[in-house]
Amino acid sequence: MALALLAGSVITASAQSNKAKNTWEESQARRINPEIRMVITPQICDMTMLSNEREIYGPYIFDIKSIEDTTNGDLDNLKSNALFLACREADADAVIEVVYHSYVSEKDSKKMYIELSGYPVKYTNFRPASKAEIEMMGVVYPVANSSVMISPSITPNQPNQKGK
Repeated sequence: MALALLAGSVITASAQSNKAKNTWEESQARRINPEIRMVITPQICDMTMLSNEREIYGPYIFDIKSIEDTTNGDLDNLKSNALFLACREADADAVIEVVYHSYVSEKDSKKMYIELSGYPVKYTNFRPASKAEIEMMGVVYPVANSSVMISPSITPNQPNQKGK
C-alpha cells in the first residue's frame, strides 16, 4: 500500500512539474448556458438623411507593420475605425451605402489610408412597433421572421404622448 501511495505522488508531482513549464495552455469543456426567453415590445425608428448627396470622408491614416503583415481581419477592423471616425465627423448615427477606398502609398509603406463615401443618417422617432410594422418586417426580412415570435395580442400603438 505504501508503494502504491508513493507511485501516485510521483506521478502527480511529475504532471505538476510538466504543467509549470508551459508558456501557454488552453482547456475546453462543454458549456451549456441556460435558455432565457422573454417577450419584449419590439422597437422601431426612422432614419433621417443628413445629406441628399453622397459625402466623402477621409482619408483616415492608420499605422500598420506592412501590407504583407496586414490580414483581411486587420483591414476590416481599420475600415470599421474609419467608419466610426466618419460618423463622428458627420455627427451621424450611421453612414449607409458605404463605399471604401483603401491604399498604402509607396512613399510610406507603414501607413494605411482609408477613404469612404456614403449617406450620413440619424435615427429618429424611436417608438414601439405596431402590428402592421412587425408584419412588414417579416416580409422584408423573411429569415429573421423565423426566429421572431409575434404575439396575437399586439395592437397598434398610439403615438408617444408625454405625460400619459
